Amino acid sequence: MSKKLDQVPEQAPRIGNAFTRFVGRMLLRLKGYKIEGKFANEPRMILIAAPHTSNWDLIVALGTILSLGVRINFMMKKEAFFFPFGGLFKALGGVPLDRSSPKRVVVQTLRQFRDNEKFWLAILPEGTRKPVDTWKAGFIRIARNANVPVFMLGLDSRTKTLHLDRIVLNNDDLQDQPKGRAIEQAEELRLYAKDKFYGINPKNN
Repeated sequence: MSKKLDQVPEQAPRIGNAFTRFVGRMLLRLKGYKIEGKFANEPRMILIAAPHTSNWDLIVALGTILSLGVRINFMMKKEAFFFPFGGLFKALGGVPLDRSSPKRVVVQTLRQFRDNEKFWLAILPEGTRKPVDTWKAGFIRIARNANVPVFMLGLDSRTKTLHLDRIVLNNDDLQDQPKGRAIEQAEELRLYAKDKFYGINPKNN
């Protein structure tokens, strides 16, 4: 079995064909990046990706999605879905986001998990390319309410590697937690990622 196939488990949501996988490999080659590790064999989960420091992160992300043939949904502001890019973003897994109503975003996200047998959702916990001292904890609350695990993706520009790291929060970690625990868990994960990974733009690490 090839390494690429081994990185994608049986229960992963799939996308694309031989041509799109070729395009994905070319995108990764453009930036000189490789993929290490393996996705968790979960039909539904949240993937957090860090650190997010550059617009080039998108090229690595698209290269990963296409080269491995995995469908990873991602939230984007609804204003980005204009012609001719709107159809492309949706085909690649983009979900229009109305940032004016955070509660509506949560409801919409939970509905996606409820209505889809297989659904992987990528979230950038930093919420910006600029340096941050805290992560937004919303992804933990969504995972708790959707009853899905959280998987870590880590970018390391020093070795030009995208790491398919591991499940960092499982259902036991998420359920029946005291108020405020989500913020503590987000901080623990931020420090974990900061120690292990390194972004493309060093000014924003």
